[in-house]
Amino acid sequence: MPRWVSKGGKWYPAKEHVVLPHLAGTDKEVYDGPDRAALFELFQQKVEHLGMDFRHDPELLNRIKNLGYENIDDYCKSVGFDEEKMNKEFEEKAAVIKSHEIEKRVEAINTPGGGIDTSGGGQDKTGGVGPKPND
Repeated sequence: MPRWVSKGGKWYPAKEHVVLPHLAGTDKEVYDGPDRAALFELFQQKVEHLGMDFRHDPELLNRIKNLGYENIDDYCKSVGFDEEKMNKEFEEKAAVIKSHEIEKRVEAINTPGGGIDTSGGGQDKTGGVGPKPND
């Protein structure tokens, strides 16, 4: 699942830090960089970021004019928007390193399936592998 960081309405890949156990002892043991799932999504769409800067969003600009504001700057002042704070929060979030571990594989869980009114008479199981209970 891609991880994103927003800056004023534009979405960029978050930074990712992954230890790859299958490469332990090599120089490729650790991946540090932009989130690979997010990069792949950007690659598929052939864009550098998702979204748009809120200052250029036509719907927002129309709503602001309908509210009686002259421009986006007047609106930002009235709601207490601080661009320096936004930039600082973006840098902090972008600096957060996500740690992902490869999930361990486990056996499938045998859960009861169906009921007494089905062909298995309540003995059906979903998941898992093996002989049928009546064999």
